Amino acid sequence: MMWKEGREGGTRKARAFIIVAVLVLFVACTKGREESVTVPTDCQQFLDQYFGAWKSKDVGTLQTLSFYLSPEERSRLPEGSLELWRQSKNQLVTENFERVTSLFGDFKDYKVLRVQTTTVSAQDQPAANMVGSGVHTELVCKARFSKKRDVRVGFHLIKQTEGSQYVAAAWNFQAAP
Repeated sequence: MMWKEGREGGTRKARAFIIVAVLVLFVACTKGREESVTVPTDCQQFLDQYFGAWKSKDVGTLQTLSFYLSPEERSRLPEGSLELWRQSKNQLVTENFERVTSLFGDFKDYKVLRVQTTTVSAQDQPAANMVGSGVHTELVCKARFSKKRDVRVGFHLIKQTEGSQYVAAAWNFQAAP
């Protein structure tokens, strides 16, 4: 009788161990999994262009899609310096592309993790003067590159009007843990 109780206790322990092991595996497998989010169509179009340029190594398109200069900021530039600003901006985009490619390798694909959109009206003078009026969208993506598999990419996108296209005002590439 004692042996039978010991055997049943062992069976219960084995079942409990299996359940705990399955739960641990489930948690481990789902940890770090991010759900896809719904991305507004115009943001998705920007991302498709931007990451398409990364994939094809089209630095010219990356330069076109990068850096926003508000009308307020343009008005503060000395006459004739807008072209110098564009040249330095394009150089920075080129250097960023080369640095990210050397660190992470060739771009493979991406997934959007978070998106948040706010509108700054021209009537909201302090905010409009600081960041520019228009639609501001913050995005976080998980991009896959050939050397470092997961890279977090953060964007601050701006479009001046509902009908205009987005431009990247800021971006950040960081290896995911």
